[in-house]
Amino acid sequence: MKDYKTYIIAALAIALLFSVQHCRYIAGNTDANLAAITDTVTHYKNKLGTTTASIKTLQLDNKQVKDLLTKKDAELAALASEFANVHSVVKYNTDTRVDTIPIPYKDTVPCIFERTGAIKKQWYSFGYRSNQKGVEIDTLSFPNTATVITGTKRKWFLGKQTLTTDITNSNPYVKVTDIRAVEITLPVPWYKKWWLWLAAGVAGSLLIK
Repeated sequence: MKDYKTYIIAALAIALLFSVQHCRYIAGNTDANLAAITDTVTHYKNKLGTTTASIKTLQLDNKQVKDLLTKKDAELAALASEFANVHSVVKYNTDTRVDTIPIPYKDTVPCIFERTGAIKKQWYSFGYRSNQKGVEIDTLSFPNTATVITGTKRKWFLGKQTLTTDITNSNPYVKVTDIRAVEITLPVPWYKKWWLWLAAGVAGSLLIK
């Protein structure tokens, strides 16, 4: 009986260690989320020589995503509802701008004139200047909000789940021409393995007996 008690105590000690590690993980995740909530977009020049926008990422479960994000964003909720399970959500705003686009005429129009104006629509805006030499477009702008959702979809309740990435643009003039999506499968942390907690529970019940 003493030998059994020794094994049981050792198992409970290991389970306690696992529990402490799990609590540390949760605390660390909470700190990371607080940092992500208060973070702002930063820009840096990457190794390709282009500019990258960067921000810290929230780590949430499906329930938290629904509570914190989709309930406050009807459009995001509608897009997320197309998935059986949501793995990640990215939503970002862009404003494509071109300062000046000169369009000179090959031959000058045989009269002197000048017309200026501006066009402002929901999905594009620009200013223009036209004279006998040509047309000049300036401050051309295309605002857009893109939503990227990765998760599993199924055609019916018991259907096969397919890992899918959806990209939705608010601007109807923006078209996605190619998508390459990869999700890295991470191993389950040792303190989350079901058999570990089962063993700890069995050991605890034996010790009580």
